[in-house]
Amino acid sequence: MDAWTLKQRNFVVTGGTKGIGLAACKEILQHHAAGLIACSRGPPTESFISLQKEYPDIPILHIQCDIATPEGRSTLVGTTKSTFTSLHGLVNCAGTNIRKDITEQTDEEYYTMMKTNIDSAYFLCKGFADQFDSDGATIVNVSSAAGVQSSGTGAAYGLSKAALNHFTRILCCEWANRNIRVNAVAPWMTMTPMLEDAVKKNPTQLDKVKEWTPMRRLAQPEEIARPILFLCLPASSYVTGQVLCVDGGLTAQGFDGPCVTP
Repeated sequence: MDAWTLKQRNFVVTGGTKGIGLAACKEILQHHAAGLIACSRGPPTESFISLQKEYPDIPILHIQCDIATPEGRSTLVGTTKSTFTSLHGLVNCAGTNIRKDITEQTDEEYYTMMKTNIDSAYFLCKGFADQFDSDGATIVNVSSAAGVQSSGTGAAYGLSKAALNHFTRILCCEWANRNIRVNAVAPWMTMTPMLEDAVKKNPTQLDKVKEWTPMRRLAQPEEIARPILFLCLPASSYVTGQVLCVDGGLTAQGFDGPCVTP
């Protein structure tokens, strides 16, 4: 059963106080991780504080910083290095989307998405390069189905996630000889606080999403967190450079024909 435990392993999860990031923290801790650091731009949520209380004997830290900036990344990397002697896993979950088409997207919004979705993952991997454990470490980038094919949520967002997918494949090759695995998960619509806020003015817009998805529903955060967990476990020790679509069948479907539609 050692392949299915995270004993004696330390992890960093960005965007780890809510949504998919929080769910990933829960799964990591439930599988006996030795330590966990999560970061977010705001203060820790009540749900994250509850996790700290649930596991009082495990170092579980929250770092308030903006990893879209060099200063924020420096804070996270510095605190992690002073807390853990080595790092066994990094989950790049922090991300953002401003849903506009290319003619309406402002330059500032574009750069906000690039800095949050791409720069943070790239420079954190680089910043932690000398701390990843020599016996093996894993990086999981949280991408999106929008990075695999068009999802109608904006060119800038899709571009950033497609870049994250390719970064995953390239880095896995660069670091394979260092025994560092690099994978990504590409979720479809997941009922996270970010999505809830995006559709609060018109919740019925999700009806089309459900109709278009073969499984006819949205994902819950834990349904994305479990594949993330698998890619962190020793059980996936020969899996690297993969972009795992966790999308209810969305990217497998071309046309919703008569043999599919109920």
